Amino acid sequence: MQLDTKRVVGIGVMFGLLAVTAGGVAWWRHWMNQSAVQQQMPEMPTAVVTVSAERTAWRPTARLVGNVVAKRSVMVSNELAGVVEYVGFDSGVTVDAGEELLRLDATSERADLVAAQAAVRLAEAALEVAQANVKVAEVDVRFAQAELERNQQASQSAAVARSDVDRAAANLDRARADMERERATVQRVSAELDQSRARVTQVQAQIAKKTIRAPFQARAGIRSTHPGQYLAEGSQVVALQEITPDIFLDFAIPQEQISRVKVGDAVQAVSEVLGAEPVTITVSAIDATVDSGTRNVRVRGVVDNSAGRLKPGMFVDISVPVGDEQRMLTVPSTAVRRASFGDHVFMVGPDPKDPAKQRARQRLVKLGPAVGNRTIVLSGLNEGDKVAADGSFKLFEGALVAEVPAGGATGGPAGSAAPGAGEPQPTAGK
Repeated sequence: MQLDTKRVVGIGVMFGLLAVTAGGVAWWRHWMNQSAVQQQMPEMPTAVVTVSAERTAWRPTARLVGNVVAKRSVMVSNELAGVVEYVGFDSGVTVDAGEELLRLDATSERADLVAAQAAVRLAEAALEVAQANVKVAEVDVRFAQAELERNQQASQSAAVARSDVDRAAANLDRARADMERERATVQRVSAELDQSRARVTQVQAQIAKKTIRAPFQARAGIRSTHPGQYLAEGSQVVALQEITPDIFLDFAIPQEQISRVKVGDAVQAVSEVLGAEPVTITVSAIDATVDSGTRNVRVRGVVDNSAGRLKPGMFVDISVPVGDEQRMLTVPSTAVRRASFGDHVFMVGPDPKDPAKQRARQRLVKLGPAVGNRTIVLSGLNEGDKVAADGSFKLFEGALVAEVPAGGATGGPAGSAAPGAGEPQPTAGK
């Protein structure tokens, strides 16, 4: 029994040694085959577009939020109370200057106007009578004056008694008093006429105030007033926003930067409603005071709105220049690769072992703001350094590079990347 067990164990050990030997031989053959294949397979270059780092004009800016403001905006209200008789607009329509928006019932005012006009006519007639009486009184004065002069001449030759002279003088005084009284009557009636005419003007003004008209061409807001509705004095009727080919854009900048912004400066406005490209606006006014709460200064710009895309109350991102223009080193934004270990680019240069070949070298850089489709490089590159732009996402440290012209294909046979090409390694070679 013991002999059988020893024999089985020996046979098992023998077969195990044979299996290990066979596995080693198979692995050695596979390794030799792979080495031969690798030695025979050529390294494929990655096609990329290369550019040189160059300096671009840049002006430091501040990103702010602007509010769209109509050039003229009013909330139309009624000055006098009354019942709505007519509404001449609908919600959101465009109204012209002078167009009738609302008319209140003015029946009683029209009746008052008729009475006031009648009072004017009565006063005019009374004035004519008073003026005629003044003329009669003036005639009486001249007659009494002539009679007195005749009596005075006759009394010198004793042709008339002294009492006749005194009677003529008294008649003259009485005639003059009557003339002054009639003149006073003319003044009183003239005042009454002016008062009656003023009353007519007052009633006409009341009637005019019960008809509300648009002060300028504008777009009306939501209508909430209807015929038959009673409006108390000062009720809000509708909001009007003036329609103009341009519109105001207000924004606030910190007080430390106000000296850098001047009337006439151009700033950039960015908003989805303005389209893909920034729109240039012109600074038209700067507020005279600083807000005591925010320490910001309000600035007003003018932007073209001929297409009518901007509505009062919208907010728009504003890019305001706050410094002098500088020449900054930039590279295309497509050349910038971002990773957890830092921002970097791939420089392209000759292979030290074979200068005829171009290889990629990873370079960590410190980036600044974007300037259009380029990005500012604050450190890590020098002017004229050649970097990979289009196709740089396929590169890795030491990758063989095939340069292609801008707009050329960066894929295909020359664009195939080696394993791990999309995973740049954290090297900081400079």
